[in-house]
Amino acid sequence: MISNWQNLDFSKPNHCIRLATCFSGIGAIEQAFKRLNLKHKIIFAGDIDPKVKQSYFANYKIKNEDWHEDINLFNAKKYKNEVDLLVGGSPCQAFSAVGKRLGLDDDRGKLFFEFVRILQECEPKVFIFENVKGILT
Repeated sequence: MISNWQNLDFSKPNHCIRLATCFSGIGAIEQAFKRLNLKHKIIFAGDIDPKVKQSYFANYKIKNEDWHEDINLFNAKKYKNEVDLLVGGSPCQAFSAVGKRLGLDDDRGKLFFEFVRILQECEPKVFIFENVKGILT
């Protein structure tokens, strides 16, 4: 049994991971890739907050045309089969135990379906969807 995954060698250390994010915020997964020194390229990213965009562009290499400001209007079909890893976590307030728990009756809760649509449009090899435990109930 291996006691520390950090000591493992990558099986393909020269491969570049094609990363895409929705509800990108200031780029948590991008920062993790940087810190782990994983070779990656940002295929697309986006967030509705203009200040987030400013911070994201200051920290990560991305073309303006690959940034989406409203996931409801974003069409990911042009990225089909161009994404290795899609990561996102729609707003959790609609599902959180500390919120009103309106779920899919809250407009923010419905954004989960936009992530699913993007997933279907770009067909990544792998995806990670992050949210609070309450999304399951």
